Amino acid sequence: MNPIGPVLAAWASKLRFEDLPASVVADCKYRLLDTLGIAIAAVPLPIGVTIRKAAHALGTGSEATALGENGAKFSAATAALVNGTLAHAMDFDDTHNESVMHPSAPTIAAVLAAGEAAGSSGREMIVGIAIGNELCCRLGLAAPGAFHGVGLHPTSVLGTPAAAAAAGRLFGLTPDQIACAFGVTASQGSGVLEAYADGTWSKTFHPGWAAHAGIIAARLAQNGFTGPATAFDGRYGLFHALLPADTKLDFDATTRDLGKAWVTLQTAYKLYPCAHSIHAFIEGAARLKATHKFANADIASVTLTVPDGFIGQIAEPRAAKLAPRTSTHARASLFYAVAATLTDGALTNAHYEGDAYKRADILGLAQKIVHVPAKIDGAIKFDGTVEIALTDGRKLSTYVEEADGTGTRMLTPARVVAKFRDTVKDVLPPAKIDRLVATIETLETLPNARELMEMTA
Repeated sequence: MNPIGPVLAAWASKLRFEDLPASVVADCKYRLLDTLGIAIAAVPLPIGVTIRKAAHALGTGSEATALGENGAKFSAATAALVNGTLAHAMDFDDTHNESVMHPSAPTIAAVLAAGEAAGSSGREMIVGIAIGNELCCRLGLAAPGAFHGVGLHPTSVLGTPAAAAAAGRLFGLTPDQIACAFGVTASQGSGVLEAYADGTWSKTFHPGWAAHAGIIAARLAQNGFTGPATAFDGRYGLFHALLPADTKLDFDATTRDLGKAWVTLQTAYKLYPCAHSIHAFIEGAARLKATHKFANADIASVTLTVPDGFIGQIAEPRAAKLAPRTSTHARASLFYAVAATLTDGALTNAHYEGDAYKRADILGLAQKIVHVPAKIDGAIKFDGTVEIALTDGRKLSTYVEEADGTGTRMLTPARVVAKFRDTVKDVLPPAKIDRLVATIETLETLPNARELMEMTA
C-alpha cells in the first residue's frame, strides 16, 4: 500500500477556495465563529489567565496575537498554544462523533496564528480551516475510539498533523514539505488523558499543543527539515507505535473520496460546556424535569444507560465523578451534570464557574444516580437513556437518540450565532460582538487575517 501522508499532503497543498462546496465554506465560517467565541469567553478564567501568563514567560514576538492580550504579539506557535488552549478550556468546542475528535480547536488556533503571521486573506483562512478540520476527522476515522482506549487524546495526537497541514498551506509549503511536516508531527504526537482522574488542566491544553506543534513542524519542513513519508502507516508510524498491535486500522478512510465527500460536515456543535458524551443525558433529564415537575426530594434513584466506550471518561472512577475536585473535573462528570440539570431544570455555564461544582444540593442528588453500560453497535453517536424512580412509585423514562447539535439535529447558522452571542456576552461589548459576527459571516471578503484579530482585543 502506498503511504497516505504524501496523498494528504498533495491535496492540502493544492486545495483552492474555488474547490470548496458552498456548504463547506459556510461550515468553516461558523466553526470559526463558534470556536473563537469559546476562546474569548475563556480569557478571564483561571486557565486563561495562566496560559497567557505562561506565554509571556515563553517570550513575546511579532507574528501573531494571543487572545486577551490586547495587542501584545508572540510567535505564531506561542499564540496558537494560547488560543488552542482557550478554545478547549470550557470543553465547549465541537466534536466529530464517529472519529471522536475535536477538530476545530486545534485547526482554528493554527489558522488564526499562521494566517496572521502570513498575512492571509479570509479566503485563504477558510481553505486552511477546511484542510485542518477535514484531516482531523479523516485521520480519526482510521481508528475511531482507539486512542481513547489507551489513554491518549486523538485531538492532540492527530490534531497536530492536521494543524501542520493547515498552517503549511497558509505558509505556502510544497506537497513534499507538508509530507515532511507530517513526518515531524509523528514524533510530536502526545496527549495523555490522566487529567480525567483529578481535574487538573493538562487535557485542556491538548488542542493548543496540537496547534503549536503543527506550526513548529510546518516551519521546520519549510526550512528543509525532513520527516518520513510513512509517518502515519509505517511499521513505526504514529498509529502502529501508539496503538495495540491488534487494533483494526482503516487507512483507506483517510483518503477515500478526499475532496469529494466532506466528512467534517458531520461535526457536532456543543450546547453544554462539558464532555459531549454527557449531552444526551442532560437533554433527557431536562425533558423529564420540565414534563413532570418533581423536586430533588421526590427522586428515589436515577439510572443512566451509557454507551460503554464513554464510561471510563464520564462515569469512572465513581467516587471521583461524584465529588469533582475542580471545575474542569466537573466537566467530565456525568453524575454532576445530570444532578445539576435535575436540580435547576437546565445546565449552563454558571454550573462550572467558581465553586459551583461544590454545591451540596447537586452533589447530594448525584449520590442517587447510577449508570449501566450499553454496547456501542455501529457508528459512535451521542445517545442515552434516563430513567427516574420517584418516591411515590412512579417510574419515568426517556431516550435521546442523538443529542441536540449532532447528526440530523445539527445547529442552524442562526443557532450558532445565538450561541456565540450568549457565550461572549459577559466579555465583549455588544458593538464588538456585532462586528465579529458580521466579519466572520463575510470572511471570504476579508483582505487580511490581522484585521480579524484586531477586532478581538
